[in-house]
Amino acid sequence: MLRSLWTLARPRMLPWLWLLVAAGFGYGHWEVATDLLDPRPFGWVLLAWTLLHVGTMWLNAWRDQDQGPVAFGEATPAPPWLGGLALLPLAGCVAATWPLGGLPLAAAAGSVLLSLLYSNPWWAWKAHPVGGPLVNALGYGVLTPLASSTAMGMPLSPRSITSFGLMGLAMMGLAFAAQAFQQDEDEGRGDRTLVATHGPPTTLLVARICLACAAVGALALAVLGWYPRACLAGLPLTLWVDDHMATWAAKPQGGGPEDARTLLLRLAATAGVLVLAAVCTYLVQWWFNWPLAGMGTARGQLLL
Repeated sequence: MLRSLWTLARPRMLPWLWLLVAAGFGYGHWEVATDLLDPRPFGWVLLAWTLLHVGTMWLNAWRDQDQGPVAFGEATPAPPWLGGLALLPLAGCVAATWPLGGLPLAAAAGSVLLSLLYSNPWWAWKAHPVGGPLVNALGYGVLTPLASSTAMGMPLSPRSITSFGLMGLAMMGLAFAAQAFQQDEDEGRGDRTLVATHGPPTTLLVARICLACAAVGALALAVLGWYPRACLAGLPLTLWVDDHMATWAAKPQGGGPEDARTLLLRLAATAGVLVLAAVCTYLVQWWFNWPLAGMGTARGQLLL
């Protein structure tokens, strides 16, 4: 039984989630150009989002009863009581951010609400053409980095709000892409996801548009000086990601989970190059005693 619970929690997704939380925490320090003073807020958010992941995956498995391919997991029968058990880690997510209060706590509560809306059989937003990707965009793209970046004291700014919006758009594209190979499963459950109503080619096209818009937006902000202009080095990798989307769209039946994994790896590599560009810019700023990080971009610090 414990092995089934572990499998249904999809632990192979956790490192990606942890990286997303860490990226938000690092972004918060970059935005205000401050040193790491206290790692404890990061620990609370990391614990909270780990519990959020477990509860969300259990609730999702309880609702779906998957028998076909599962991204970063495997089809395993979900016991009928799993939905009730999932409420415990979801409650733990909110409890873990209670010491932080403010925006991190609000982001945790909002994420739990999105999880319930996503997989609860009475609402099941994941069965809607836009509802499921919207939950992923808000939960992973906006609320996750919002929680970890504000946990260290970062104030909101036009740049941070825009950054979270672009992250949400990218996560929406990833969510559409992840359903491309699940047409039979979704149709069998009676879900009205985009892949069930319009098929894999349309779903992958929408995913490709979302990812392209997020990439164009980020590169445009680098040109404008909101991000380090060295981040323009990520342009070839955004084309590399788009090339995979084009190849994936040509596959029959929407490809398979391996295509989603390849997309995630390419997106992670692209993000890695952007982070490296920001780090190199920081080192140059430090060497010449220039304003650092978010304070040292061409546009400087952007405050509300």
